[in-house]
Amino acid sequence: MRLIRAADLVAVPWKNGGGVTREVAVQPPGAGFDAFDWRLSMADIATDGPFSLLPGVDRVLILMQGAGLVLEGVSPAAMAPGDRADFPGEAAVTGRLTAGPVRDLNLMLRRGRIRAEVTLNPPDGALALPWPEALVIVREGVAHLGDQTLHRQDCAHFPPGHAAQVPLSGGAQVIVIGLTPLFSTAPGR
Repeated sequence: MRLIRAADLVAVPWKNGGGVTREVAVQPPGAGFDAFDWRLSMADIATDGPFSLLPGVDRVLILMQGAGLVLEGVSPAAMAPGDRADFPGEAAVTGRLTAGPVRDLNLMLRRGRIRAEVTLNPPDGALALPWPEALVIVREGVAHLGDQTLHRQDCAHFPPGHAAQVPLSGGAQVIVIGLTPLFSTAPGR
């Protein structure tokens, strides 16, 4: 398990130049916007504006903090902390704030290369991690994963070969992301 502390994340410009994001993890490591299989980041949204267009990428957005984010082009309802929205990266989506700035978690998946299962707030106990790769992010509170402590917006990355389960305690609100590579078989094989 590799710990990724929220305090250590570096702000970088959005693809469309309209703001900044903090990359939590990317596969392959160091991959840019056009070469990743998956990418996890957190963005602070302080003003209304369009999302970057990412053709061939599926997106999962979870509101981490703040309230009142409307994703025009996805849903007319304002998101509250912990709410989730899924949409294709080529969709024309505009974020509109209704109650001040927000922070969101963005999972980007290269279509045809990777599949994700996202679970919010699993109960304390033995946290099953049946996927080849997994990420656990604390949305609120403090979580104990085995002998490691994660604080608000910290992440634990479980690379291929990780344990099938890990003890979870602390009562924190956590997000679990299970990642499975997709392998396409060429015709005739």
